[in-house]
Amino acid sequence: MSTVAGRVETVLPDTGTREWWALYLLAPVVLVGAALLAFPSLVYDRFVWQYLWGPVVADAAGQPVTHEGIQAVRGYNTVNTVTYLAAVVYSLPGLRAYLDYLDVTFDARLAYGFAPIIVAGGAMRALEDIGLLGDYAVWFITPSIYFVVTAVTVLALGVGALARNRNIGSIPSIVGLVGSVWAIGAVGWALWYGLSTAATFRLWVPVATTGIALGVTALYYWGASLVDIAHLRHPLFLLAVFGQMWDASQNLIGVTFLGYSPKLVVTNLVYQATGFSGSTFVLKLLMTGGLVWYLADAKDEMNHTWWWLMTFFIGAIGLPMGVRGTLRMMLGV
Repeated sequence: MSTVAGRVETVLPDTGTREWWALYLLAPVVLVGAALLAFPSLVYDRFVWQYLWGPVVADAAGQPVTHEGIQAVRGYNTVNTVTYLAAVVYSLPGLRAYLDYLDVTFDARLAYGFAPIIVAGGAMRALEDIGLLGDYAVWFITPSIYFVVTAVTVLALGVGALARNRNIGSIPSIVGLVGSVWAIGAVGWALWYGLSTAATFRLWVPVATTGIALGVTALYYWGASLVDIAHLRHPLFLLAVFGQMWDASQNLIGVTFLGYSPKLVVTNLVYQATGFSGSTFVLKLLMTGGLVWYLADAKDEMNHTWWWLMTFFIGAIGLPMGVRGTLRMMLGV
């Protein structure tokens, strides 16, 4: 195995060079394209359509859809969940290289600057669920919405770097401004629809979900002060805990009081196995606590960039789902 690895290393270009990045970016496209040409029915019909693109079309249509006799249904499944996770992991080196090129400072200000864009993405997903986006709905369904949010973020980072270089702003402030305008517009649209048109408008839902998330975050902050690990009270951990607990609280409220079920594959399996309406809340509480504890203890030993990305993504995964679930339940969707 070591001999094979050595031969592969001699063929590949040096890490970080333009040739290496070209290979890194083009390799998945070439592999998928070759597979589609060689096995079109198996790769597209039985994989891409049934598990990836078909669920997007079904979600936009609001019902199962069929292609070549193969039915696709809306929502997450094991295949697309693993595929999206793999795509995120694969994109991390490219994201880090882009941020390094812009000379971005990885600190709490940047994380909190990103937060409004993430909230906006969750709100746009809720607007699609409500049916307010019309022909544009397909762009705000998983995985399309990830590309949209990523494109907005990349553009905002670039504008922020230009503003910083000309001493007229900073990257966190520009990114935060773009995200705040987008988030306020999206959430405001949902509130306007709820107040003027929706048959159901449960204002108590966002009060309850954000209240629970804030309460748990406050308890975490208090508890962290009692433990002899200095980094446990880092602002990034507060964002991570709040994001995950917002998602956990909307699951708790929805399942316990409103007849919803968890949307993610893993959390739904746990709920079905236990029958306990608070299973997602407990699962996320334990997992978040464990991850935060590990990252706090390892902060001085890990590469700072990777530590920042890992810590930030814990909150970034929970925030949009918390926003989406809260708005959906508020409007009875």
